[in-house]
Amino acid sequence: MRRFVVIWIFGLFLASFFVYFIFIFQSFWRGPQITIDFPEEGAGLSNSHILVRGHGHDITKLELNGRLVYTDENGDFEEELILASGLNIIELKADGRFGRKISEKRMVMVKLTE
Repeated sequence: MRRFVVIWIFGLFLASFFVYFIFIFQSFWRGPQITIDFPEEGAGLSNSHILVRGHGHDITKLELNGRLVYTDENGDFEEELILASGLNIIELKADGRFGRKISEKRMVMVKLTE
């Protein structure tokens, strides 16, 4: 009976360690994640000044159109951009903690009223 309890406790400890290992290393397996919440893809805008909003997870460096952007403690960011009239491409690039890189692009159309 005592041997059964020792084996059961050891198995529980081993299973807990395995779950902890998976939880800690999931960011390594997934890599960095970024999203642009605003503006939407293909959006038509009437103002050249926009506030780009988004979220990053497991990132060390974040760039919006080549300019460094900082996130808050939750990974959210807001950055103002001045766009030209016509078609504009917004590019968000991120470097992960383990050397992986990811990028996301949005195309928006700006029609300025005269």
